[in-house]
Amino acid sequence: MNETVQARAQKAARSAASAAEDMAAATLRPELPSSFIDLFEKSIARAKDAHEKMTAVVEHSTQAFEEIFSCASRGSAEYRVKLMEITRANANSAFDLAREVLEAKSVPELLETTVTHQRKQFETAAAQMKELSALTQKVVSETTEPIRTGMTEPFRLAS
Repeated sequence: MNETVQARAQKAARSAASAAEDMAAATLRPELPSSFIDLFEKSIARAKDAHEKMTAVVEHSTQAFEEIFSCASRGSAEYRVKLMEITRANANSAFDLAREVLEAKSVPELLETTVTHQRKQFETAAAQMKELSALTQKVVSETTEPIRTGMTEPFRLAS
């Protein structure tokens, strides 16, 4: 029984000591001024707003870059196809010239064939350069359009 009384006394002493520590901590704990709490809450709200804006800007910019790369990829594919067409036409023209040269019966006919071919090839080259130039302008304008439209929006969102 003596042990039970001692155990109860120790438990009561611990409980009283704990309550005294809690009271001391409560009286020693400095209270934050309400102006500091308001400032902290406003700072958190501003940081959250800035984070949301930056998230929107990054998402919008990502979409714009995806469209830019998509346009550039389509444009380069069109350009490659056009170059292959030009190469095929020039190769066919060279084979035609070779066949005509081998079929020539005299030197004047050979000279006339080569001069005619050179004239025709010059005109073809000029037309091909116009086609490539037009295609280049088209690809550049299609690729830069998303840049113009897509990159102004993030700056508007950020402000």
